Amino acid sequence: MSDYTTISFKKEFIRDVEAYIEDEHFTSVKEFVKHLVLREMESESSISEAEARRIGQRLKDLGYVE
Repeated sequence: MSDYTTISFKKEFIRDVEAYIEDEHFTSVKEFVKHLVLREMESESSISEAEARRIGQRLKDLGYVE
């Protein structure tokens, strides 16, 4: 059994992120997303579970995730 899992995003979303990080210090979309998640987890102003669900639904509505 693998110690990893895969999260799928629409290719359009990945292209948008790649364009965004082009001039940043991140070497990959994976590195950027990991940074954001870890930063949010460590933040004192973490989002609530309800807000996380709302954000997830918004990403689905925009077609970025299934």
